[in-house]
Amino acid sequence: MNQHVLVIGAGIIGACIALELTRQQYRVTLLEAEQPASGITRWCPGGVRQQWGSDLNTVLVRDSLPFFEQISALDPALHFERCGYVFLGYSDAGEQYARQLVERQQRLGVDAQLIGEATMRELCPQIVTDGLQAASYGPDDGFVNDPVRLTRAVVAAAQDGGAQLVHGRAEALLRDGERIIGVQTASGSITADVTVLAAGHGAQELAASVELDLPLHAEERRLHYLDGAPEGYCRPFLASQDNRWAGKQLGDAFYMSYLGELPSDDESFKALTFTQGSRVLSGLEQLRSTHVVHGYYSSTPDFQAIVDVPRSHPGLVLSVGFNGNGFMMAPANARLVRSLVDGEAPLYDAAEYQLERFGQQMHIETAVI
Repeated sequence: MNQHVLVIGAGIIGACIALELTRQQYRVTLLEAEQPASGITRWCPGGVRQQWGSDLNTVLVRDSLPFFEQISALDPALHFERCGYVFLGYSDAGEQYARQLVERQQRLGVDAQLIGEATMRELCPQIVTDGLQAASYGPDDGFVNDPVRLTRAVVAAAQDGGAQLVHGRAEALLRDGERIIGVQTASGSITADVTVLAAGHGAQELAASVELDLPLHAEERRLHYLDGAPEGYCRPFLASQDNRWAGKQLGDAFYMSYLGELPSDDESFKALTFTQGSRVLSGLEQLRSTHVVHGYYSSTPDFQAIVDVPRSHPGLVLSVGFNGNGFMMAPANARLVRSLVDGEAPLYDAAEYQLERFGQQMHIETAVI
């Protein structure tokens, strides 16, 4: 196949797209402003979960799991740990939400279950069960040990398949009439039959260069890292919407976050994570705070991605706005994008990802962490 595809952005989304396209015999140029995984992907802890509030998000992660289970073939230093994710309900609304998550996962062929206190204590001996009404558990969910290393391994695999990695900052999209034909960089122009925009935070500005409005905004997230976690302290990832808190043990380290409006300073943020976390997990006060990591999601109004071919801009494929969760669905999303590049019917029912949805009633994704 002689068709040339330009992929803008070498985070995990763009890297997986480039690899998928090279495997389908496309000629691929992958444009990256810095180094692969230097944008949103570098903040990613590596979580992969199938518990979502929309069918499409659930299915994309479900279909990405086989890729993550085989990442050691890309780099022997990489591995995927099936530690599980647990969503905890400490209120009637929280219980209903946990039950809805399980019902959706089971309907879509995902192993998910409501678990009782005894099982919860086996998974996490320090769990706070006072007031706990429900817990939805996804045993196949887990974590990749090094997301940045994985992204760079995917880029290397794409290069082995013939993709060309070009370093340069995209300044504007190029068009010939209505059709998008490539991108302008500081070093010159790059033209292609199809341009895939997977540029993370730079996507909105690039789209605006050809009068395409993408409803994206930067949304801050912080992670509070600690060390001193004893072995077996808490195996699964925990999330409590009722307490607006999430946390995960990583070896002898532990990280946690607050899921509501963030305070202005890090000390207040750290105190808040301890306060909210103590309602979910005992013993946090015995761990030692080390640092806070700041990152920004590229988010949409309904917290779902935009993966589409805009009718007004032929030659352009969008794959942006993953709200910080693109890592876990990147492999299956790459197959979705490949179907759009092919000009075929989308591989998935991707109406919830289409750009035109923002002028209509939207389905808000509620399981963003």
